[in-house]
Amino acid sequence: MEEFMRDKLKSFFTEHWTYMAVSSACKLDLFDNLQDAKTAKQLVEKLSLNEEKLLLLLNALHNAGYLDKSGHYFKVNSISEFLIGNNPESLKYACLNWSSEHLTAWQYLDYSIKTGKSSFEEIYGEPFFDYLNNHPEKLDAYHKAMYEYAKDDYKNLSDVIDFSKHKSVMDVGGGYGAVLENIKNKTPNLECILFDLPQVIDKVSIPSIKKISGSFFDIIPNQTETIILSRVLHDWNDKKVSIILKNCFEALPNNGTLYVIENCSDKIKIDLSLLSLNMTAMCESYERASTQYILLCKNTGFQFHSETKLNELQTILIFEK
Repeated sequence: MEEFMRDKLKSFFTEHWTYMAVSSACKLDLFDNLQDAKTAKQLVEKLSLNEEKLLLLLNALHNAGYLDKSGHYFKVNSISEFLIGNNPESLKYACLNWSSEHLTAWQYLDYSIKTGKSSFEEIYGEPFFDYLNNHPEKLDAYHKAMYEYAKDDYKNLSDVIDFSKHKSVMDVGGGYGAVLENIKNKTPNLECILFDLPQVIDKVSIPSIKKISGSFFDIIPNQTETIILSRVLHDWNDKKVSIILKNCFEALPNNGTLYVIENCSDKIKIDLSLLSLNMTAMCESYERASTQYILLCKNTGFQFHSETKLNELQTILIFEK
């Protein structure tokens, strides 16, 4: 038994190698170029890679179950087809998201445990979202990753909430618009407004959605009676959450509605400790209980109305002004 446990640990120490191999393949667009079977030599000619090292990577991906192989030919399979960029169900950018700055921040998690502060900010010299805003290619990749997750997370949103009872809805900090895309498909006559930073808004091309640029730390325009905050608040500490909520409160008319969608730690059976550690390392934040979100909203002036389950992880907390 002792030898088994030691062997298990030794294998565990290098489990990240497989993920990094998959992530590297995404960076190199290998899966995109293996929709039709190709040899390593054919890929080298197209992508200007080192043939010897590429073959090592291709064989590693095959042995890990991410590529099919026939003779000298490699091709995507039922798993890696989701890592093709133009697949409507692609998770390519989600894969890339965790292998860059997130991975670096995790390597210095001990700093966050000692200080309670963001290891990312300690390493890079600025908060995570400031860093993204100062690196347009990183910002784009991040929002593409969040869009991929959001398409799955919010696919049942319009079945759980009847948005047709509202005249309009604004998704504040809505990224590339996955939430509103879902709502608009279900409720085409509803006015849908996307509010995010100008460098984010400029890349959104969803039809029939009004786009307004700005920061939720400044002023949110009074153009709707309904606001959605979908996985926004968990990115920020209590002080900054209160600023966001205050601006939402001021943007809404009396009797306006606020929908807060979050992973509430007290509403699910899954332990969120690792996710909270990630939020600490990246943003100096954490995954809260529903009672904590409700208190933060009440302290801003909102009245708690009700809650409903969205999926296995997420809860929708509904407030009124």
